[in-house]
Amino acid sequence: MKKSRLLILLAGLSIFASGCGFSTGGEDSTVTVIHATPTPTPAPSPAATPTPAVTATPTPVVSPTASGVNIVKQDATYYATTDVNLRTDCSTDDAVAPVVQGVPAGTQLTSTGVSEDGQWVEVNYNGTVCYASAQYVSTTAPAGTATDTAAAADTAAAQ
Repeated sequence: MKKSRLLILLAGLSIFASGCGFSTGGEDSTVTVIHATPTPTPAPSPAATPTPAVTATPTPVVSPTASGVNIVKQDATYYATTDVNLRTDCSTDDAVAPVVQGVPAGTQLTSTGVSEDGQWVEVNYNGTVCYASAQYVSTTAPAGTATDTAAAADTAAAQ
């Protein structure tokens, strides 16, 4: 009999416990899930890169000769690579462009422009605007010119 009372007591307790809010995980139970959201750490803003100033490309100055050849103005130094005739215009025709002066090879010429097609070099020779055929002049000084001699003297003095 003690055993039967003990069984009744246990059965009563299990009924009582289920009615007192103790959940066994049945269909009436509710589970609340809490998701922890971390506080965002602000990312450092990148430093602003300054926009470089736009440098305008200079528009080349072009002027036509009497015969209609366009000369792009630019300063340079040329040297006659052979004896060359300086003419009044960009032509080898003596009727259109007579020879102003002939200069020997190695002569330094101050250029004020070059034809658009690169065939003629405009030079200022003794205050006169003349034109030399580009095939007879170069921007490279010939060996033995005053500039080469001065450079060689500077090198020898440094040693």
